[in-house]
Amino acid sequence: MQWFINDLSLDGQFDTAESFCTALSELLKLRMEQPLFKEQLFCSRQLGQHLITEKYNLQKTVLQNPNPLFKRQVLEWISKSGPFWDDTREQNENDYFTFQNEAVTEQGLGEASRRTLAGLDTGVFSFIGSRFGFTSTPLSVQHGWREPELDFGIIEISNFWDIQRLKQAIEDEKPEPQSWVEVMAEACSRFNGLIFSPDIKRILQPSPFSRCVSQRIFELLGVLQCLVEESSTQGQLSDKGIELCNQHFVGKKAWFSGSSESEKHNFEHVLTFSDPANNMQKLFCPWHGKIKTPQFRIHFEWPRPSGQREIKVVYIGPKLTKK
Repeated sequence: MQWFINDLSLDGQFDTAESFCTALSELLKLRMEQPLFKEQLFCSRQLGQHLITEKYNLQKTVLQNPNPLFKRQVLEWISKSGPFWDDTREQNENDYFTFQNEAVTEQGLGEASRRTLAGLDTGVFSFIGSRFGFTSTPLSVQHGWREPELDFGIIEISNFWDIQRLKQAIEDEKPEPQSWVEVMAEACSRFNGLIFSPDIKRILQPSPFSRCVSQRIFELLGVLQCLVEESSTQGQLSDKGIELCNQHFVGKKAWFSGSSESEKHNFEHVLTFSDPANNMQKLFCPWHGKIKTPQFRIHFEWPRPSGQREIKVVYIGPKLTKK
């Protein structure tokens, strides 16, 4: 699917620059996490000129943000990297589109309509709060004028305004991995807060591929990624991160646990791994995520050393501490 920013959803509805940047940061994060989405999320070259607050357009609003990385990423996206649908605009003989009597021919909603007519699967992302609301789907776009000879019908465009629903739609678009190589390729692209050992591909290779195991791997790695996201640059967990630990690291049915004292003693050698950030060093990693059938484990460095935000994942494969 190709995605387009719905320009009409930006009409100065935000009270503060901060509130808009918070909403935009969620979309930016998803764009960075999903390489395919990044390639297929189109915006207009004029997006930066759309009004965000009563006084400031998008570009000036972003420049008020105190985070230099955020400013750099957004401005690079909307002014240089795109992709911009203007550069590959779809041609249509009857090139006039409206939404609720508002012309969208030169906007993302218009381009989504043109590409839909060309047989492509499209959708738009809308910011909420504008005079149109944009909290419903699909959006009905009028092609042509509402006159008998110039009315070319209604085009229904899928609309997304909730980041979690958009993320799920993106995941549903992706074919499921069919091999361990594909599993690790997707893991590396999805979980940018995790540092994976290059040995994992070799470790997984002898095991028969399992769709259920691969799904569980992504589920467990997703929790570790969330812990990274809920950490400061020095590795200190936020309140949400602490809650996540209490949910998944504590109790008999916890998804993650440390090896018992006897296992640490008896299996110290096999629970010691090369540091993925420096293969000249070794890491003792008894903490692991659990997969029951078949018995697989994900070993990772925990707790993290002081000042480290990322989590090092050193092993994914069959259980190592079998007696």
